[in-house]
Amino acid sequence: MHENTRNAGGDFILDLLAVLSRYYFVFLLICFIIVGVAYLRGGGRLGGERAAGRTQTAVILLFAIFAFAIVVDSVEGLIFAGFVLAFAIFASFVARRFYRRLCPLITNIMIFMLVLGFIMLQRLDPGLAMRQLIIAAAGFGVSMLIPLIFKIFKNFEKLEKLYIVLCVGLLGIVSAASLLGNFIDIPLVTEDRFGATNWISVFGITFQPSEFVKPIFVLFLAAAFRDKPRMSKLIFTSAASAALVLILVVQRDLGGALIFFTVFMVMLYASTGSKLLFGAGFGAMAIASVISYQIFPHIRVRVAAFLDPWGDIAVSGFQITQSLFAIGTWGAFGSGLTRGLPERIPVVERDVIFSAISEEFGWIFGLLLIALYGLLLIRGLQLARRAGRPLHALMATGFTIFLVFQAFVSIGGNIRFIPMTGVTLPFISYGGSSVFVSVLMVGVLNWLNGQDWQDGQIGDEKEMLANFGEDDIIEG
Repeated sequence: MHENTRNAGGDFILDLLAVLSRYYFVFLLICFIIVGVAYLRGGGRLGGERAAGRTQTAVILLFAIFAFAIVVDSVEGLIFAGFVLAFAIFASFVARRFYRRLCPLITNIMIFMLVLGFIMLQRLDPGLAMRQLIIAAAGFGVSMLIPLIFKIFKNFEKLEKLYIVLCVGLLGIVSAASLLGNFIDIPLVTEDRFGATNWISVFGITFQPSEFVKPIFVLFLAAAFRDKPRMSKLIFTSAASAALVLILVVQRDLGGALIFFTVFMVMLYASTGSKLLFGAGFGAMAIASVISYQIFPHIRVRVAAFLDPWGDIAVSGFQITQSLFAIGTWGAFGSGLTRGLPERIPVVERDVIFSAISEEFGWIFGLLLIALYGLLLIRGLQLARRAGRPLHALMATGFTIFLVFQAFVSIGGNIRFIPMTGVTLPFISYGGSSVFVSVLMVGVLNWLNGQDWQDGQIGDEKEMLANFGEDDIIEG
């Protein structure tokens, strides 16, 4: 991609950097994970926070500088790289001014993945990369308001009926706009993308309502399950959740339906501890999956491509076979950044970016990236386990599962572990709605960390009093 803009000597240097990147990036990610594991083993105590945060920030900067030295080939690209580096440097610093106690591991995982996504998008489509950066920065800015919002709405757990109305309204607006568009001319229109009709366009601005439903859905379930639910509450909550999943199925957003259902089941089990309900729920999902397979041709095509992608490699199996070729062609350390052919994969920047990363960074890097989501899972559940209130524990569980299980669905489809669903990889894939909401979820996890850290992580009452004051501790 640099032949027309650089001389032979410059090409040689770029090729050398690309080759070295195959090993350097793996080394940096290993260092990042080692620091994260050490932080987890220490229980996230205050003593190790500052050192862990600074070390991981340094790793992110070294990663970004080396990568941009390879992919940037214009003044615009250099400016973009400067914005990304500024974001990586100042994001944690700014967030610490707004959150009572920021979790450095969760925050740095988010920043690392965002930076990785910016780099890959700059390599694939610089226009998309800049849009992604703007939306991520906007989401980060809005997330700074989360502590203020929860401070104003102190009894937000009592609004569970409002939450479910908002969930149904946001999802139903897609179907409503589709119906109204057949009779009257309105600026609100639906868009069919990649087999699913779950996008809304308003005056040229396109977004995915189901993404914004995610945090509201978690608040609904956390509020409903904060006390062990009675049978009437359990039936109402289950029926409302099933209605949301059904709407997603009707809109042919099968990946979203699977993620919402899984979050519901995990939060239900966390609240009730009932293995019978847990097993019955997944049994019902299996039956619903068979029925959906019979009803929707779109699902049958995806399942057929999953079972035998080589049978129709030119059409239905093309995306998954190209994904597998990308992952397996260059081996453990990949082709080197910019030396692969990820653009051959359809919709690579949205649906199959994990395969593009594995092609150029290597499958070892891909495994380490999965481990990074594993760290996010462990830390999120650690927050849930140490929460002082069941409401906070359920919120931490719900937001963590949304992020990590979505990553599982996305990566699972890329490697042909499960059928392709068109789900974005959190923080990395291109997708404004997804990135915006994922950043907000991390903001809520940081808020929860500040709310409940004194209950299990620091036992020194004098230190707590010195940091927050007696009133804050009693209120928490």
